[in-house]
Formats: sequence, structure tokens, C-alpha cells
Amino acid sequence: MNKKATKKFIPISWQRYEKDAISLAKKIRDEYGRIDEIIAIARGGIVLSRILSDILDARISFITIESYKNFDQQKTPVITHLLSKKFTNEKILLVDELADSGATFLRATAYLKESNVMSFITASLYIKPRTKYVPHFYEEQLNGWIILPYELRETKAAFIEKFGLQEAKKKLRQLGIVDWSTI
Repeated sequence: MNKKATKKFIPISWQRYEKDAISLAKKIRDEYGRIDEIIAIARGGIVLSRILSDILDARISFITIESYKNFDQQKTPVITHLLSKKFTNEKILLVDELADSGATFLRATAYLKESNVMSFITASLYIKPRTKYVPHFYEEQLNGWIILPYELRETKAAFIEKFGLQEAKKKLRQLGIVDWSTI
């Protein structure tokens, strides 16, 4: 069990996630206008991109960048799935759910420029105070480990690895997160 300093955990409910996503979509629409294509950074940006796609009436493409293992960020984000099409004059929105250190956004924006996508904006629901990349649009700055409502198995596994089974169950209950013993 890892004995590092305890992190502050911030659980996000589905209701809050939806409210924040709708608010973000309205900001983007009101300040930037029409979006032709959303490029979601998978996996984290998939759910948010789907909501934004519906509200902004935009198509979705994906790139996959792996940055985390449990609660620890890898040194260099790795692109494991590239764009499958070229973009020319489209208005592009690059989306991830969170700008933590900013490394994923920095890698993704460099990749888009390398792919000759020169005009795009970025958005995430949440940013952290330490991020080296602040998206053009975001909903809120939060300081702690953000637990998103769709990260059931990985949250449980990370808590068990960090705290042990019994302590993990206790901490998850204290955070108002159900016991996922059936997962």
C-alpha cells in the first residue's frame, strides 16, 4: 500500500457533470459560435464531447492519449490512436474532461499542429491550479483528485491499491460513492 500524502478527493455526480457540460456548451456557442467538428481526447473527453456534440450540433472525431495509471501521471503522454481524417477549413474544438498538469492538452495541440490543423480552440470541464495549459473554455477550477461519475472500476481499483480493501471501502462511502463490490 502506498503511503504518500492523502489527496483531497472531489466526487462529481452525474447531475453536476451534466449541468457543468451544458453551461460549458453555452459559453462556447455564445463566445465562439458554430463548431464543425469536435476532436475528443479519449478516453476522458468522450462523454463530454458527446454532450457538447448534441448541444453544439457538431460531429466528433477521436484521438487517444494515455497519461495516467491509477492516481499517478506518466511523464510523457502517449498518442495511441491518431485522427483518421484531414481537416481543412473546419472550426475545430479539442475536448478533454480535465486539464490537470496540462501535458495531455500540450501533446494534443502539438499533434494537431503537426497534422496541419492550425485553427482550433480547446475546452475542458475542469482545470487544476497547477495546469501548464489553460483551455480556451472551461467550467471550473478544482484543486484535488476529481472522481468522475463514469470511472467506476478504475476508481475502485486505484483506491484499493492506494489504501487497501477495507480502508478503500470506508473512504469511498465517506465520499458518498457506492460500494462497487459487484464491479
